[in-house]
Amino acid sequence: MKTIIIIFALFISSTVLHAQFEVSSEFYRYSDDNIYNSAFKVSDNIYNTALNGAYNFSSNKNTLQVYNQNSMNYYQENIGTSSFFRKYGLADNLRLSDESQLNLGINYSIKNNREVFTLLDFTQISTYGNMRYSFSETDVLTGGYIYNYNNFNNFSLFSNSVHKTFLRFNSSFETETSLMLSCDLSAKLYSAELGNPASQAYQLNLYAQVGQSIAENTGLSLYFQLKSNLSQVTRSFVYDNTLFYQDELFNDVFSNEGYETGISFTKLFSSTLGLKAELVYTKRDYSMLPVLDFDGNIIAASRIDNQFGFGVEIQKDLSSYFQSLSAHINWNYLHNNSNDTFYKYDNQLFSAGLDYAF
Repeated sequence: MKTIIIIFALFISSTVLHAQFEVSSEFYRYSDDNIYNSAFKVSDNIYNTALNGAYNFSSNKNTLQVYNQNSMNYYQENIGTSSFFRKYGLADNLRLSDESQLNLGINYSIKNNREVFTLLDFTQISTYGNMRYSFSETDVLTGGYIYNYNNFNNFSLFSNSVHKTFLRFNSSFETETSLMLSCDLSAKLYSAELGNPASQAYQLNLYAQVGQSIAENTGLSLYFQLKSNLSQVTRSFVYDNTLFYQDELFNDVFSNEGYETGISFTKLFSSTLGLKAELVYTKRDYSMLPVLDFDGNIIAASRIDNQFGFGVEIQKDLSSYFQSLSAHINWNYLHNNSNDTFYKYDNQLFSAGLDYAF
């Protein structure tokens, strides 16, 4: 940590050629007919507001950004589900040569919930570093490391550290085809040692994506992702005579393994109007999460989900009416089939919002 702070101090002390202040804001309204994604549908209208600020310092060697992000989700009916999120951070891009650049960052996040959900309040310290090297104008290799410390003040049982290393390759071809391949290895270590179950988990993630231009301003993209848990760990607790598993509370990426594949279609009708549609299939195996009936009896050793998703997004640039203003409309549908009756559900989410930068 001291090393990172010293590096940032050196960057700040370099000769500043240009400084720029940026502010952006968002307002979105969501109509969600299943806010908890369960068989017992609970619908609500959610209002999301965000205000972000950043100050950029540029020199002939690097670009340093100091930023702050704030957002609030307000649930109209289920007010106790509302939350507030803040993040403060530094990000630096250091140009080492024409072919290579080094990116470093550190940030601190806070999430506050309401009512019974305050048990899940957390703070996070995150640092990262990655090196990007361009072999040519079309071939780029990026490798790096990310560290997150997640502290649950009211639930120290779940506090943990996550270490992640990754390698990503991007390439483009004269046929207007793009290719991305990536691999990452993550390790999760719990702060509180329990001995049984184990206090650490490891996961391997492989990802491949191919994009193709099929007509003027029209593109198609296919991707496949494979997650494999090299070792697993889960934790649970009892509240109000009910057993809760961590995997159900946090939707943790370490809680399951499997694969996901999808196809997306993108169309630009003009320089100010675009459309994107996506179809996704996901299979998840929660090998550490037993299936219970509504009386609390175990009926299967592990939960298995098969999920289909479809979404459409329309984006419109409104700068001709008001500078730096844009509008978004989204519709998403999920169908989740599971051997756990509680997680057999459908979910429709409609949202509309405005983004403004000044």
